[in-house]
Amino acid sequence: RGEMLRVDKIILLILAIEHLGFGIYGFYSPEGIAELTGYALNSKFAYSEIRAYYTLISGLGLMAFLAIFFHKLARQTYILFLFMFGCIFLGRLANYLLTSQMDNSIMIAMIAEALVIVLSLWRLASKNRSAVEV
Repeated sequence: RGEMLRVDKIILLILAIEHLGFGIYGFYSPEGIAELTGYALNSKFAYSEIRAYYTLISGLGLMAFLAIFFHKLARQTYILFLFMFGCIFLGRLANYLLTSQMDNSIMIAMIAEALVIVLSLWRLASKNRSAVEV
């Protein structure tokens, strides 16, 4: 009953690696993130904003990693990923609707976010409730 399905372990591990890695990179290298995204780091506040956001991303990755070992965290982890990436996706969609601006990097980010959303929804809707216990 308390055993986690292999599919959940794989998904959580992928989410953990991706978000811990990207989050740590953004925290320790705001300049690298700024170059990747086109941000201008013109103030101490700009550095603080990038580090704060990427610390949040690291925290999500850490939660996914911990959920592999503490199975009762899995459901909450999927809910949190669904909520956070749902909000980010909606923000990007709203930006497109307001500005009509879309390029390949935005589209790639939206596809990656949609994938996280779909995976989270799938695992939450799984008929095997022992995989994501409350």
